Amino acid sequence: MKVALVDRNTARRGIRLIVVGVIAVMVLAFSLSVYFTPASAGAILAAPLCGDGSAPDYGFTYDLQQTHWTVDWQDYVSEKTVTEVDAVLDRLNGDSIAQTMIIIKSQEQVGNRVNCAVHFLRYMKLGQPTGERKDNGFVFLIVVEPTRIDVHYGVGLGLPALTAPELTTLNRAAEDAYQSTHSLDQALLTLVQGFDMVARNKYAPLISPAPTSDTSYLSPLPSGPLGILNICGLLCMGIFFLLFMMWVLTQLARRGITFNPSGSGSRGMGNPFGGGRSSPPTRGGSGSGRSGRGN
Repeated sequence: MKVALVDRNTARRGIRLIVVGVIAVMVLAFSLSVYFTPASAGAILAAPLCGDGSAPDYGFTYDLQQTHWTVDWQDYVSEKTVTEVDAVLDRLNGDSIAQTMIIIKSQEQVGNRVNCAVHFLRYMKLGQPTGERKDNGFVFLIVVEPTRIDVHYGVGLGLPALTAPELTTLNRAAEDAYQSTHSLDQALLTLVQGFDMVARNKYAPLISPAPTSDTSYLSPLPSGPLGILNICGLLCMGIFFLLFMMWVLTQLARRGITFNPSGSGSRGMGNPFGGGRSSPPTRGGSGSGRSGRGN
C-alpha cells in the first residue's frame, strides 16, 4: 500500500514538473517574440521616407500611369483645382515642352526634400524617351507643414534652359500665396501657372512636321473615249462592291448577327463598331526619367 502511495506521489510530482516546464517554455517563447518581433517587423515593413530610398524604386509604390499630373492631392486640394492643373500640364506635355508632375506630402513623409523630388522624377520615368526634347521631365514637391508649405523641384537633363533662380522664384511665389491665402489650391495654381509662363518663355512648342503632299494630287482622268471607259470601269467596280456588301450583310442577318452603330441591341458576336464608355486618360512618364538637378 505504501509503495503504491509513493508511486502516485512521484507521478504527481513528475506531472507538476512537466506542467511547470511547459509553462516556463511558453512564457520564455512569448517574451522573446515580444522582444524581437516589433524591431524586426518595423525594420522590414517600414517604408523609407521620401528622399531616403534607393534605386530602382526609391521606396515608391505608385502606378506609373496616374489619373492626374498631381499625386497625393486628395487630402489637400480640390478636384476642380487638380483638373485645372491637368489642363495646363497637358498642353505643356502636348507641345513637348515639359512632362511635369506634382507630388504633395506631409513633412512626416519626407526625409531629404531635394532628393524626394528627384527620386520621384526618376521613378515615374518622366520625360520624352527620344528626339529633340528627350529627358524633359520635371517634378514639383510640395511639403505641407503645420503653418506653411515648402516647395522643391527636380528637373530633367533635357531642360537646361530652366535655371535655378527663376525656378526658386516660382517656389517662393507659391509659398507666399499659401501664407497670404491659407489655401493650397491657390498656391498650386500659382505654382503651375508661373511654371507654364517660364517654360514657354524658354522653349517653343515642338510642332511635328506636316505630312508631305506628294501623294495628295491625283492625276486627272484622260478625256475622250479612254476617259469614258475609265469612268465606266470605276462605276462597275463600285456597283460590284455594293452588291458584295449587301450579300455579306444578308448572310450575317441569317446567322443572327446584326449591324448596330448605336452599340445596343446586337446579338451573336456583338458589334465591333458600337460606341462605349471611354476610359479616362492616364498621365505619367514615357522616358528614362533622367534628372539633372534639384532644389
